Amino acid sequence: MYSKLENQPSMGVLRTKDWLLSLADFLWSSVVVAPLVVLYWRGSWDLLDDLVYPPPEEGSIKLEDAPHPAIQRQLSGLVCYMVGLLVRICLDLSKYHIGEFLKTKSKYIRLSCSWIFNAVYALAGVSFWRGVWFLMKLDIGVGTVQLLVVLCGSLAVLIFTKVPKSLISSPLAISLDKHEVTFQNGTFFRKTPEAGCWFLIDVIFTNLVIRQLIVFCWWSLWSLENKILFKNYMGMQDFNVSTDSLFMGYAGAILTVGLDQLVRKVTTTKLYIMKPAATLVTILAFFSSVNVWRGVWSMLDHYFLHGIDPDENYVIGHVAGIVALTGIMVANTISNDSIVLDSETENAVNIGYWRQKPRKEEHEEMVPIIE
Repeated sequence: MYSKLENQPSMGVLRTKDWLLSLADFLWSSVVVAPLVVLYWRGSWDLLDDLVYPPPEEGSIKLEDAPHPAIQRQLSGLVCYMVGLLVRICLDLSKYHIGEFLKTKSKYIRLSCSWIFNAVYALAGVSFWRGVWFLMKLDIGVGTVQLLVVLCGSLAVLIFTKVPKSLISSPLAISLDKHEVTFQNGTFFRKTPEAGCWFLIDVIFTNLVIRQLIVFCWWSLWSLENKILFKNYMGMQDFNVSTDSLFMGYAGAILTVGLDQLVRKVTTTKLYIMKPAATLVTILAFFSSVNVWRGVWSMLDHYFLHGIDPDENYVIGHVAGIVALTGIMVANTISNDSIVLDSETENAVNIGYWRQKPRKEEHEEMVPIIE
């Protein structure tokens, strides 16, 4: 145990190192992780466009035999939604048991199976989001009033239920590739299989209500910005790169990081000050995340391997995204949409990479001794 005098000379050094690590985390998350996450989602999303009830090729069938485009899009969205929802529910129900089972296995079996689980979970998540996105666009419409009602209503419910931080994504949230993160309990009520039917209800409620509200917020804000900013429609290349979203997203992300640090350092315990301040930072983080995604998605549409066949482009994006994220040990970021409770974290921003990266000794495998 060090005395105060012994600690004082290193205080400035430690503070400088902490500041540099925070800067490195932000730059790494913004410049490397976020584009790779969007690259994976774009490739997966557009592949589903081509695989799930794609529009018929010209001349492949007679015009009178072709299904109505609206019906075809409805079926495409419905199939993606149902498959993604059912796969997610099944994996949420089984992830606790799979995680416990893999703990007893060797390092390579555990890592391989965890990666496969994560890849399936991520693709099911993209399918679920695409399905909700399509169905909302077709059934609710993209009128300004409808979008505002959906955005404000969904956001209000998430704030009231104390889970608005679940809206935040990269570059303001990343997940390291750790066993406990891959198989963590991310449902709304935090029930475990020991709770019996309540665990099943928790999983279904999380997927049918909370996660859909999160998609509602993203879809409505994205669609509203299509009316104000440069348009960016998923699945098609627009005329302009969404540089306005890119600028606002990263400027908002910088502001969010600063305000998040400021709120954490405020010493007052008055809830009528802290609660609104934390909520505003969370909403700003959500707004910044959406705009970074719009901007990066638009840039990929225009500049990522632009000269090759679109299907090849999507496959390369899908594979390159998940492989690169696996290589830097943050592949969980593409699939980890666990519900974040306000009571479990004070931070709106969670981008610890260099400061949280496990040391070599933490990677040592602990193999159980079987007598």
